[in-house]
Amino acid sequence: MACNLMFIGHVSIDRVENQHGVRVQAGGAALYAAIAAKILLKDVTLVSAIGKDFKFMDTLRPLGINHVKTFSVPSTTFNIKYNKLGEAEYLKASHGAGSKLTASTIRTQLLTPETIVHISPLQPIKVEKIVKKIRKTSPETRISINTWIGYIKSPKNRKILKNLALEADFFILNDHEAKALTETDSISTALTLLKSKMLIITLGNIGAIIGEKGTGVQMIPALHTPGRDVIDTTGAGDVWCGAFLASFKLTEDLLKSVTIASILSSIKCSGWNFQKLINLKFRNPDEVIEYVIGMKEGAFQKKIFDYTT
Repeated sequence: MACNLMFIGHVSIDRVENQHGVRVQAGGAALYAAIAAKILLKDVTLVSAIGKDFKFMDTLRPLGINHVKTFSVPSTTFNIKYNKLGEAEYLKASHGAGSKLTASTIRTQLLTPETIVHISPLQPIKVEKIVKKIRKTSPETRISINTWIGYIKSPKNRKILKNLALEADFFILNDHEAKALTETDSISTALTLLKSKMLIITLGNIGAIIGEKGTGVQMIPALHTPGRDVIDTTGAGDVWCGAFLASFKLTEDLLKSVTIASILSSIKCSGWNFQKLINLKFRNPDEVIEYVIGMKEGAFQKKIFDYTT
């Protein structure tokens, strides 16, 4: 059976420490992205690997576990500590079962011209093999690639990632990663040096810069949810990716998709882990915007068209 959105990458056990406390919780870039996408889109597939020690199965089950393999090795684990500025330090990382995730894990019958596959941060050489398999099996399947600053340090990885950017339909990274990948201190220079069908550079709470082949570059400001404190930013960028792709799959509207991604990422950060996302469900992206307007207006549920007519 084919799927609309497929997310490939790590599911992990995270120990997160910040100014609000310490939590051991389910994590992993692919899991955060898939949960965000599931808020908008029913047909979401998660492809990953876990160990028998994974103790957050209730988090996985709503996504389906048919394509999450269990191995007799420890699960992927990350120990993350945030300083007072909100900057993350990875004190410990063990890929464990995640190292078993390869191109052969992907069932080709899931791929169609209508499918979008999002590859969450993995070793670039592994991503390269996954992309080759997808292109060989289903050339019209759209591919989204997200990377991580830790994979950009070596010249070999930078070369692979630049080639993958050319191959990808969506190449998503944040401003620090874009500058590191192009070895520059300027976002505008990074935009010139990086080539992709659609290059997306996220700017945190500012918004995103989109460079689209044949269209040019545009800046889309973020839309924030009102009155929310930041509790846990772990996975915020991955939630952004999942929400963006689900909204884009439904609308093909860049502005709306970046707006929805910013909103859901902001909501995620207002609680630990998936706490603020897990019970959300919207029939379409417009309902997300109406939800935020309703929060601002209190009990008075003002509709989006009241602002646009």
